Amino acid sequence: MTSIIFREPLVSDANSIWNLVTSNKPLDENSKYLYVLLCHQFSKTCVVAEHDSKIVGFLSGFISPKNPDTLFVWQAAVDDKFRNKGIAKELVFKALSQTEPSVRFVEATVTPSNKASLKFLQNFASQLDANFTKMPLFSTEILGNGHEPEDLVRIGPVQKNLLEVTA
Repeated sequence: MTSIIFREPLVSDANSIWNLVTSNKPLDENSKYLYVLLCHQFSKTCVVAEHDSKIVGFLSGFISPKNPDTLFVWQAAVDDKFRNKGIAKELVFKALSQTEPSVRFVEATVTPSNKASLKFLQNFASQLDANFTKMPLFSTEILGNGHEPEDLVRIGPVQKNLLEVTA
């Protein structure tokens, strides 16, 4: 198997990203237009993983104006055939390493039933010797349509010099 290339997404990647995300349950499905915007406006905080010219992983993230020291990871998806190979971890490492030095925290939301994502985030924090906190953020009443509540996970502060060592 050839290696995985991690890079910023291009607008031309949006359709492949949308297909990857929609095939990764329990991720919420969004419009293709949203992924075009992410690739266009947020390419510096999003990352794709590519194998043989095919998108096999994607992470969308952004720096919130409310928390300029925090990378908010919104969605991460890895193709079924490429899971358990460290791609998700590398997507987060790459996104975080592309941010300004002042960005020292990572946040994400996780539903209570998404045990795999919660475990991944706990391991990520542990690997970087960073604090891990989890607290309720959005209730079912706010999210509607039977959507599970979303808890906020916060990791950090992160010492970015550890990113190269642990990757």
